Amino acid sequence: MEKSDGREYSHDVLEAYRYRAIELYQKRKSVQEIAFFFGVHRGSVSLWIKTWKEKGKSALKSKKALGPEPKLRREDRKKIISIVRKPATEYGFETPLWTCKRLKQIIKNKLKVNIATSNVWRWLIDWGLTNQRPEKIALQKDEKEVKRWLKEEWPKIDNHRRRWQAMLYFLDESGVSLIPVLGKTWAPKGKTPKVKVTGNKGGICVTSAISPAGRMVFRLEKDTVKAEQHIEFLKQIIQHHKRRKIIIIEDNAKPHIAKEIKHFVEKHKNKIAIYYLPTYSPDLNPDERVWNHLKNHKLKAHQARSMKEFRPILLSKLRSIQKDSSLISSFFVGTYVI
Repeated sequence: MEKSDGREYSHDVLEAYRYRAIELYQKRKSVQEIAFFFGVHRGSVSLWIKTWKEKGKSALKSKKALGPEPKLRREDRKKIISIVRKPATEYGFETPLWTCKRLKQIIKNKLKVNIATSNVWRWLIDWGLTNQRPEKIALQKDEKEVKRWLKEEWPKIDNHRRRWQAMLYFLDESGVSLIPVLGKTWAPKGKTPKVKVTGNKGGICVTSAISPAGRMVFRLEKDTVKAEQHIEFLKQIIQHHKRRKIIIIEDNAKPHIAKEIKHFVEKHKNKIAIYYLPTYSPDLNPDERVWNHLKNHKLKAHQARSMKEFRPILLSKLRSIQKDSSLISSFFVGTYVI
């Protein structure tokens, strides 16, 4: 039988073997006999006995391997995390996204440490960082104007709502594509699953408005939204609240700020008021969360093959959201509104 050097055994097992080997040796068992008894090489037993004679029984105790000394110190870790929190463009890269390859280059240039890309990935995971898809923010977004709007305009709107005891709605439009968003599914490693979806192009424009009270009004548009269609939707909201005044918050899209809209609001100024969000600030509109939920959850991997099949599916999913007041209210959680 081929003898082992003991490396396949655990530390605890080998420690017990060493102690027992010394006991057998003291009972005048030969090295050959002890090696045969444990199924290990004769040289391993000889080394155990030599260690015991020179250093005592305590030297036979197993010790946890320390492994290679980490190349990065604690302060280096803090520097790397602070670097990741900034756009990569601040360190001379063309785009703002960080990759392990880019971080490896920064670590080499700034910390004078050369490490493998795979180790960068492992360290980032160990430090609590995750590889994420960033949210898009328009380059044209004016952060100062957003702060001013939140500090000055929003309190005015909220006061107006309280004074009127009005229904507050956030309104938006979105195109919903016939080609679905695909989520994740389980599959064997290395076997990328395939999901059949339509290759036909097309989509439907949807207008919706949601209230913190858990109300939702929507409609499927027949064409691109213009001022006329927008007025029709405002009338639809009014019909839902014949005894309540209404405040609408929406973006500065052309159909929203057209002169026809201003005339309509002026004509019904005792019933409805419209306020506008700062430009390029969709994150200030909770109605955007409706589109995220609709496209990435409700319609995920849908199997409609044509617009004829898709329209009733879309209508059904929107109605399911409309009926769930707690879901609608949740779209406001964590925003400045609640």
